[in-house]
Amino acid sequence: MKKENKQENKKMSRKEQRRYDSACAVIDNSLKIDSRISVARVDLYYKKGKGSLEKINNDLDKLRLNSRSKPSIFKDQIGYIIKIEKGGSDNYHSHALFIFKGHKVRKHKYRAEQIGRYWQEVITKGDGAYYNCNTKEYKKYNLDIIERSDEDATNALKKNVLGYLCKDEQSIKNNDGSDKKIKEFRCSAVAKKKKA
Repeated sequence: MKKENKQENKKMSRKEQRRYDSACAVIDNSLKIDSRISVARVDLYYKKGKGSLEKINNDLDKLRLNSRSKPSIFKDQIGYIIKIEKGGSDNYHSHALFIFKGHKVRKHKYRAEQIGRYWQEVITKGDGAYYNCNTKEYKKYNLDIIERSDEDATNALKKNVLGYLCKDEQSIKNNDGSDKKIKEFRCSAVAKKKKA
């Protein structure tokens, strides 16, 4: 299954392929944890003139740290993938995918909405905005409940959603003169296999 995905994505740069492999590992690991996953995809950004590279970086860190203390939203989360990008006019935004235990979280659209509101109201204190991608408009991307046994749905998610999240266009570069490291692609840790 993995070779098939690499074959379809052979035009990727080395950096994109590394991201894609890491993101696929998050999905595969999530399906090992639970035989059914619930996928919530949200675009997180700022209202005009309110965001910066440092701000989105800090706010995403805050979102990840706060997720541990916000069980009403993040309970049963088993994975995440987040990519920061830069659009026109220094418009920094992120594409985020949150993976939950599908046996516990069935309302993925509502969960994506909760995450978006939490970003807007708590994390950014009103400076942020969001777009819930778990709508009918995005139905073809398998932002839904995915069964471990449904390889077609898993492959569609990897190809369409992860392929987009891992793209190199709109990548950020820390060109403000600082030496601060900005992590533009982040995902949950995946347990490595122990060497025999």
